[in-house]
Amino acid sequence: MNMEQMIGYPPNYSVLIQAVIFLVALYVIKAFILTPISEVLKGRSERIEGSEQEAQRFDAESGRLDASYRAKIADARSQAQQERAKRREEARGVEREILGKGRQEAQVILEGIRSEIQQESTEARGRLREEAAGLSRTLTEKLLGRPVS
Repeated sequence: MNMEQMIGYPPNYSVLIQAVIFLVALYVIKAFILTPISEVLKGRSERIEGSEQEAQRFDAESGRLDASYRAKIADARSQAQQERAKRREEARGVEREILGKGRQEAQVILEGIRSEIQQESTEARGRLREEAAGLSRTLTEKLLGRPVS
């Protein structure tokens, strides 16, 4: 018994032809469309991964550079503070030196003025004694009415 006798219909080869056409179309689509698209997507994925890795490397490098920059800034600030403190101390030393010289000069001037005052005072006392002696002689002569020797 053949197939026609079993089913009662003549065999339909169109299904077989459609299956062959489907397989040929599937092979053509796979060979000319799916494989190139897959390769393009794979290349794109690899480029994206490479870009992400490069971005991570740049991020790490920028973090390292930022830390280095911040360390250099902190070091520069520290050095600047030390230099300011050093300059202030030098200025204080110069100030003390200038004030010391000023005090010494003032002391010398003050001693000179005291010496002049002492000398003028001595001279004034001498003149006053002479004048007092002259006045007392004049007064005595007037009181006595005669010259006193």
